[in-house]
Amino acid sequence: MRKLLALTIVLLLSFCQVWAQTKEVKGKVVDGRDGTPVAGATITANGRSVGVTSAAGEFSINVSAATKKLVFSSIGFNDLEVTITGETLNVSMTAGESKAISEVVVTGYTTLQRKKFAGATANVAPAEVRKQPFGSFDQALQGQAAGISVAANSGQPGANAVVRIRGNGSINGGNVPLYIMDGIEITAADFATINQGDFERVEVLKDAVATAQYGSRGANGVIVISTRKGRAGQIQLNYDAQLGFSNLPKDRLVLMNSKEKIDYELQRGNPYQWTTAQADSLRKVNFSWRDALFRTGVTQQHQISASGGSTNSRFFASLSYMDQEGIVKTTGLKRYTARINVDNTIKNFRFGMNMQVGFSRITATGEGNTTLSTPLNAIRWSNPYERDYNPLTGDFQQFGGAGYLTSGQPNGAMELYLDYNYSNQLKGIATSYLEYNFPFLKGLTARTNWGVDYSNVESAAFNDPRTAGAQARNGSLGRSSGYNFRYTGTTSLNYKETFGKHEVEGGLFTEVVKNQSRSFGFTAYGFTNGFRNEAGITQGSTANANYIPAVSGSGTRNGILSYFGIFNYGYDEKYYVTLVGRRDGSSRFGVNNRFANFGSAGITWSVTNEDFMKDVNFLDDLRLRASIGTNGNNNTAAGDFVTPQFGAVSYGGVSGWAPSSAGNLNYRWETNRTINFGVDFAILKRRLSGTVELYDRKTTDLFASDFIDPQNSGFGSIQSNFGSLRNRGIEITLRGEVFNSKDFNWTITGNITYNQNRIIDLIQDSVVTGVTILKEGKPLNTLYLVEYAGVNPANGNAQYVNKFDKSVTMAYSASYRNYFGTTDAPWFGGITSSWSYKGFDLSAQLNFFLDRVQYNNDKNNLTNPTYFYDNMHVEVLKEWRQPGDITNVPRPSSGATTLGPSNPYQSQTTRFLEDASFWRLRNVTLGYTFDSKLLAKAKIRTARLFVQGQNWWTATKFQSFDPETTGTSLVGAQYPALIQTTIGLSIGF
Repeated sequence: MRKLLALTIVLLLSFCQVWAQTKEVKGKVVDGRDGTPVAGATITANGRSVGVTSAAGEFSINVSAATKKLVFSSIGFNDLEVTITGETLNVSMTAGESKAISEVVVTGYTTLQRKKFAGATANVAPAEVRKQPFGSFDQALQGQAAGISVAANSGQPGANAVVRIRGNGSINGGNVPLYIMDGIEITAADFATINQGDFERVEVLKDAVATAQYGSRGANGVIVISTRKGRAGQIQLNYDAQLGFSNLPKDRLVLMNSKEKIDYELQRGNPYQWTTAQADSLRKVNFSWRDALFRTGVTQQHQISASGGSTNSRFFASLSYMDQEGIVKTTGLKRYTARINVDNTIKNFRFGMNMQVGFSRITATGEGNTTLSTPLNAIRWSNPYERDYNPLTGDFQQFGGAGYLTSGQPNGAMELYLDYNYSNQLKGIATSYLEYNFPFLKGLTARTNWGVDYSNVESAAFNDPRTAGAQARNGSLGRSSGYNFRYTGTTSLNYKETFGKHEVEGGLFTEVVKNQSRSFGFTAYGFTNGFRNEAGITQGSTANANYIPAVSGSGTRNGILSYFGIFNYGYDEKYYVTLVGRRDGSSRFGVNNRFANFGSAGITWSVTNEDFMKDVNFLDDLRLRASIGTNGNNNTAAGDFVTPQFGAVSYGGVSGWAPSSAGNLNYRWETNRTINFGVDFAILKRRLSGTVELYDRKTTDLFASDFIDPQNSGFGSIQSNFGSLRNRGIEITLRGEVFNSKDFNWTITGNITYNQNRIIDLIQDSVVTGVTILKEGKPLNTLYLVEYAGVNPANGNAQYVNKFDKSVTMAYSASYRNYFGTTDAPWFGGITSSWSYKGFDLSAQLNFFLDRVQYNNDKNNLTNPTYFYDNMHVEVLKEWRQPGDITNVPRPSSGATTLGPSNPYQSQTTRFLEDASFWRLRNVTLGYTFDSKLLAKAKIRTARLFVQGQNWWTATKFQSFDPETTGTSLVGAQYPALIQTTIGLSIGF
């Protein structure tokens, strides 16, 4: 009894001692521009959160008596460090981007402090996303975070980028990351109809702990987008405007001028029988097909937004308009969006809703089309001595017959102006939530989220009967329409509490996702000149098969049912554990494998919080992380398990249905296992900080097509699972404050990623497709070519390397093929340098893709003497002509008139293999923020004026418009990344 009494007295005295060592600090936080309260600002002391401000901006906290400074942070404001000078503080914050945003991880289901989370994540600053003038948000991600490769595969208005997180994890399944916006799944194609100016934060989830919460959908990484919310205070209005100008970049393929081309034709036998007078006249023309088909595209964007509210009700609303002219004449994007977000609190209930509606119209051209008349082909292939219009009559030039130029090249201007191709998309997204905080148990909440996403797409493509490509069927008109409807429902029970040194947080979730889509389309043929709609269609029949319309349609319906749990535990702010378990069922698979289990585990050790680190003054933060887990990929055609599948067929002019493929009831998920090790550090009073990640990502049970005996089944293949693929890599992110003073600041951030991709196991030893090969031990998209050995000076024939004995031979053989790198860059990243001086700010972002190759099929075609009737690359002027000539260009032999094995211009050699690595000045921005005291006289809260440039400089050895183009070869007609200059203005009232 005495011992118990003594222990009680000691504990009471200890408690009194601790209480005596604390002090109370209270005060108010306001917006320095207008004095309005800043609600929800986070207050930290000695690196630990100690409270948040109320709706009135007020706070009252207890901190250690030794605490000298507090740090205040809030979304939309610069972090502010304040020295404690008494019991009451009045804090005035300035507008900007809070560093605290990056210290929180939003996974879509939970919000955690980054320092306590074991997962590999990256936060993209919202200002970096909002300021960039792209019709599709994903292009703004390039170079912003380690581990995420973003290639702007097209500069066409509204086109989305090719985004990969930690490499390609599938061969036949999808490799696109999962996009989540306000809790609901969207697709990359939706970004053309979504205003990125509404985005408040973007989080990239990369490893198994971060993505396992998404189970079957998280194998390729997850990008979580949160839209802007209102905050308590008086209503604030903002207006943002941008005016931009876009141009086609320089073509690194140098073409012949009129004199060079006419001289070359005369050397090749004068195929068009030019007289001397005609040849002399044509040499002087030098018509610019680039000017005829392209223009300076003008882009304008406008956005009006309002936010405000009270303690119990807050809102954000916006309207936006975007009009982007394409650099190809007649192309462009128009977009209209409206959004409203509302959040309410009534006693223990919180509820709200987000609604967005958008409409976009994309007018396109034949990008990716190999026909010669598409603008990006026509400016190269059309002879410089010809022109689009006849200057005497004003009609389209048709020297070579209806729709054609002299060379047989279609007149690209005719197809550009007489044809049309557009797509309209109407999109609506609505989400709502209801949350209840149980009064009888602190930290226990129940929440339900529901959201719907509806898209309707209507497109049309008309080919005028006067154009070359449409003459065989006297023109065509294709129309299609379709919709996609998705709803998502998530219900959860969550608990979060701290017991002394123990922090506990967890949640149990159930989720349902349902998708449904329908589409219908037709293409009709046979038009009377002047008709651009169904009124001029000629009825087809079995006797006139050219005019029989083509009809298509499809419908899909699939869903996912999930149960999962998340558990986080922390001890003494030193050790943290994260556990995630999920069970998913997908209707995409058969009953034998419809459900699968996924899970992950991660640990974090905050080394600098250890007692033995107290005297290590140079090290401000050191955290070690490790995680392992699995998730899945269900991105396969819905119904691949059905036996059999049916599809539309046409036979003898009669339409019908027939079995199209066999099914497999054992078809199952691709499984992705990821191991991750991470280090986070900060030194020199946090002026230098960074993150290093090591990862090993292995995908098994790859979606594959297995061969079966057609005599027994009627089919030659069946969908199955076989093979494995691995991505291993390292990611490094660094941030340094080079200079930091009252008036001048200089910050440099950079990231670099190395990703090694390897095929471990295939259903076949190798699969050769065109110029690429799938081979065990090699990366995806490996180029498989015969090594070119130049030209024999004695006879002008092309020479090749025999890979077996390394000898040089003039006899081409496909068996000589070898491996020559991959089109996927293993090294990529970005560097950003930011300066600010008083009201001025300047930033420059440099991106790079290294150690990648491309097969330049554009150059192949433009140097192939088979096509000498079109314009050609100047390299052709160096072709072999007589014995003793030393050149790399073979003679135009008889073999060059076909694309057979003897053709030295065929695509299976390294002659046109080029280094496609590049360094690019992605963005440069110069801005000025006006003095708030001067603006106050005009009752303006804030104003900023800026000018920025996109893609102003590119360093590469690749000889075409754009080295950023993805894929295994270049067939021409890609819309390159544009050179842009934009002026912008932001005003707040």
